[in-house]
Amino acid sequence: MRTPETLTAVQRHADLQRNSNPESANASSATPGSITPGSNEKMSDITKTSAQEKRLSAARQALTSTTRNATADIDPMDEADGSVTVLSPFEIDPYAKNPRLRPNPKRAELKASMSAEGRITNTITVTRRSPNDKYTPYGGGNTRIQIAQELLNEGDQRFAQLTVITVKWPGDAAVISAHLSENDNRGDISFWERAQGVASFKKTFEEENKTILSAAELNNVLKKKGLNYGIRMIQNFAFAVEHLSLIGAWLRTEDVNGVIKPNYGACLDVSKQFDKAKEVKEAIDEIFLMYCQDLEAMDAANLEKDPAEREEVKIDLQSLITDIQSVSSKALGLHADDMPAVLQAFLSQPKMSADELLKVRAGNTASGVPSSSGKQSPLGGMLGSVAGGNIQPFQNKPSSKQPAPGKSGNEQDRLASFQKRLTTELIALNDEVPIADFIVIDPDMPLGFLVDIPESMDISKDKQLSEEQSAFRESAWAILAMVSGQCNLDVVSKSTVPSKWMKAISTGVQAMTELCVAQGIGMRQGVIYVHSMQVWQLIGSPVGGVAFLKILSTITEFYSFYPEKLSIPYKQLFT
Repeated sequence: MRTPETLTAVQRHADLQRNSNPESANASSATPGSITPGSNEKMSDITKTSAQEKRLSAARQALTSTTRNATADIDPMDEADGSVTVLSPFEIDPYAKNPRLRPNPKRAELKASMSAEGRITNTITVTRRSPNDKYTPYGGGNTRIQIAQELLNEGDQRFAQLTVITVKWPGDAAVISAHLSENDNRGDISFWERAQGVASFKKTFEEENKTILSAAELNNVLKKKGLNYGIRMIQNFAFAVEHLSLIGAWLRTEDVNGVIKPNYGACLDVSKQFDKAKEVKEAIDEIFLMYCQDLEAMDAANLEKDPAEREEVKIDLQSLITDIQSVSSKALGLHADDMPAVLQAFLSQPKMSADELLKVRAGNTASGVPSSSGKQSPLGGMLGSVAGGNIQPFQNKPSSKQPAPGKSGNEQDRLASFQKRLTTELIALNDEVPIADFIVIDPDMPLGFLVDIPESMDISKDKQLSEEQSAFRESAWAILAMVSGQCNLDVVSKSTVPSKWMKAISTGVQAMTELCVAQGIGMRQGVIYVHSMQVWQLIGSPVGGVAFLKILSTITEFYSFYPEKLSIPYKQLFT
């Protein structure tokens, strides 16, 4: 017999069953579709129970499901470009592939300035390969980071935290080019550091992009990075890295381009005719090693001196070239005194055999200059309009002075004759080696033209020139620029024709120097330097030597008839 307690327990069990399955409970208590008394209240209770069950079910799923991270889709290697971050200076390492090899010459001044300011005035941009790596400067700041670390170690807590800008890791090639650009902008990077930096960029870019770059392609890639060195300079960089590493730290741009490379290259070319390239190269490397040891000793001695007493350590070019030719001649079995004549003869006639070169003696160089082939297009409209069948290269006004005694003919006719001769000869030279791209007609200049800075010494009208043509262009450019009068400030200041040359003068000596150096033009403080090798290349060149000598002859005769055009006192472009 059931007791009230038992009935209560049974009833409680039934109630629990109905709560766990309300549809079943409803079905057992009513016929489908029927409505019983109080059904509205029961339906309301069922609806409430169903909603409650859904909430309970969602809660159970939340307890058993994996918690979702709000940053799950964010790549931890990504840096928000341009974001500002606060770092300890010891969280930043100097960039391992920084092109700068030697300490910043202004390091002491920079440290004193930072100590006085108590901060780094120019915010540094940093990047990193992954979250596991330290940050590294992007595009400059290595010296400032090192100084900040030093000052913090010395107890200056103002450098405990640095505010920096972070950028996403772009790859080593991009970081190397950014550092090169930064150092170039400051103008405190050496030729050798540039050469090493470009070589490092080339190797890294090729590895990252699975490609091989020619000099022209490398020049185009660097241009997109804001580095306009020019193909000739890039070739000089590559030559220095390959052949001149022992003396690299002391190389200067003008020395490599105008002196060392032509002489070294000529010795190697001649050695190939004797089948002794290896012997000559090894002999020259020994000379480089000897000079390297001497230069290192001079550097070491400088460090022991007071900064005011230190002397510039530089290569004695004359001695170096003499030694290179001397050891080369010994390796080839030639007399040292004959070596310059042998080199000159070979440059004039590159097809000379070893037996023919052995016959060359000092003061008796080989004769005969082979004619050139593959002529370039004529000057076209470069020298002005054609009038009466005669091209007029310049519109120089005749001199007010009377012709000197013994000089016959009307002065105006004589001037017209000079104009015609010079035009004809410039066209003839352009047929051999293109020069039209850097000759600018300027009636205000003594000869009626100005020699402008070309886009490239190696390319003319999008055509890649041979190395011989490029070298000739460099030499011809320098000498024509000198005789044109454009290196005299009082003369060139009268020019009213737009040109890169005039624009560079207006922007200052540094801009002028950088523009010229990029094209292999030797210049210091606005003064163009012409060396013996350039004269040698012009006189002995089979691709324009004769034509160029005719131009010089005409110019010399012109100035002899009109000396007043040379009478203006010389004033340096920059003082």
